[in-house]
Amino acid sequence: MNHVQHTCKLILLILAQTATIRADDKPAPATAASRIHIGDCRIVLIDQVTLACDRPGILKMVECKEGQTVEAGQRLALIADEVARANLAVAERKGGNDVEVRFQRKASEIADVEYRKNADANKKAVEAGRGIPIASLDVEKLRLAAEKVVLSIEEAEQNLAVSKLTAEVARAELATYLVTAEFAGIVTRVYRKKGEAVRQGDPIVEVVNPGRVRVEGRIGLQHLKHARQGAKVKVKLAIPDLDLAEEREEFEGHIVFVDLTADPVTHETRVFAEVNNRDNILRAGLVAEMILTPAAK
Repeated sequence: MNHVQHTCKLILLILAQTATIRADDKPAPATAASRIHIGDCRIVLIDQVTLACDRPGILKMVECKEGQTVEAGQRLALIADEVARANLAVAERKGGNDVEVRFQRKASEIADVEYRKNADANKKAVEAGRGIPIASLDVEKLRLAAEKVVLSIEEAEQNLAVSKLTAEVARAELATYLVTAEFAGIVTRVYRKKGEAVRQGDPIVEVVNPGRVRVEGRIGLQHLKHARQGAKVKVKLAIPDLDLAEEREEFEGHIVFVDLTADPVTHETRVFAEVNNRDNILRAGLVAEMILTPAAK
């Protein structure tokens, strides 16, 4: 073998070794063994609220029942509000009445014209070398009266603004007689019926949105570095002593909370994941398993 052939083989050997090293540097795909399984997780509803009345009164109507689907802002119940509506009507009438402002503006125009005419008459008389026909004190009174009317306009405008604000207050008070859905969901409980007397804070309707749930679990200290906010997870039901088809369904979500403290005995840290609940399979109160796949370096 001549020197040229030996050199070529040596170069090919080096290139092959380099390719092998680069191939070894590629991150290996995540395997089942590399996944972090967090068991005994609890499923909790995120959007669950008990709507209460904001003031005492008699329920005029309850427009929902258990199992009914409602939209955000939909009216669910109403307390008798006839007096509040009457107060609002009076306040709106006052807030829309600007007669006093227009009257004071006209009065200001008249007072200003009267003052200027008398002042001009005295000025012309002085320029003509005659005595002033109107006493200076009377002209000064007319000037002050004109200025007073200007202030009356400001007072009327202020009163009108206050009347409009009073109407806004009455409108806000009227809204407290109404119980509306805070978000789209399903009515799960109706506590009161039409005609019942309620006190402030008494529960009336419970609304739940099962479309998204929170899965609460605990992760070991050795895996804590992989549990970061936003990290993707998969969730599966894990019901003891049962083998259900639903347990083979996977739901995707992401971590939204990692506790800043650890259990002093188990050295585990709480983690919460928010998961889209397809077909309401992940029911609150059931046990689930959270699967976290570490991100490749």
